[in-house]
Amino acid sequence: MGEQFTVKKATRLGVNPLIGLYSESGCGKTYSSLLLARGLVGPSGKLVMIDTENGRGSLYADVIPGGYEVITLGEPFSPARYVAAMRAAVAAGAQCLIVDSASHEWEGLGGVLDMAHEIEERSGKPGLHCWATPKMEHAKMMLAMLQSPLPVVVCLRAHFKSRQTKDERGKSAIVKDEFTTPIQSEAFIFEMTCHGEVMQDHSFRLTKCSHPALKECFPAGKPISVATGEAVARWCAACGPVATSPKQDPRAALKSRLWSITSDVHGNDRKNGPEKLQQWLFSEDLLRLDPPETLAELSAERLAEVIAKIEAKGGKA
Repeated sequence: MGEQFTVKKATRLGVNPLIGLYSESGCGKTYSSLLLARGLVGPSGKLVMIDTENGRGSLYADVIPGGYEVITLGEPFSPARYVAAMRAAVAAGAQCLIVDSASHEWEGLGGVLDMAHEIEERSGKPGLHCWATPKMEHAKMMLAMLQSPLPVVVCLRAHFKSRQTKDERGKSAIVKDEFTTPIQSEAFIFEMTCHGEVMQDHSFRLTKCSHPALKECFPAGKPISVATGEAVARWCAACGPVATSPKQDPRAALKSRLWSITSDVHGNDRKNGPEKLQQWLFSEDLLRLDPPETLAELSAERLAEVIAKIEAKGGKA
């Protein structure tokens, strides 16, 4: 008998976004990524950063609410070592992963470009054959990010590209791009749920957004903050668009609050967490058994009652 598949209604509950931040050095992408991640997992969620910057990832240890943990990744910066570091973060109980930065995997010592060059040197034959293994390893790393069981924020170095053009007199001129380009493979950035550039004044310029409502989570021309991550978390937990009008479903904010204060129950596991949370609510007599209540169908009034009872017990599960 063939493999059995489950068909279920599509919902954003359980989505683990892959978010890319890129900039020149000194624009604040590391700090922005930490604020975004803190908002994604709440005040007590566990953040883990893969730090390829020789310890500079710990620079903000005393200013990020709730702190964070780091995995130091030095050379060689092979795709396989990135995958191993990501798995280590998941095994350690991370609820959001920051990769700072993924540019080393492409251009660093032992990275994809270096791997291809080494194969060429060893074989003595330039050509596409030099890229087969490095690109396959790179694809495995990209797949590990796309299939991550938790949200991932990826930092990328970036630079201003220059190109040759003709001026008004028809003479050759070198023109520098107005915005930076991430240092990675050309296809890498397009795999993200959303991505954008951290500008020199620390404001954020969104350059891709996979859903119109997600765009509203990133205020134009303003720096990323914890509130930005909280807005993205609400978007991930919502079944439909995050409305900003007065007609917004009041249950959305209440569900977000319930998710935040019960993190010890579901561990911010967007895939299996909702079921764990519902079972815990039944075990604590917070949901009625007769007739049975489901978390998805609770009214705003009942959600408020459940939250009040949990908070009366100490505010956290």
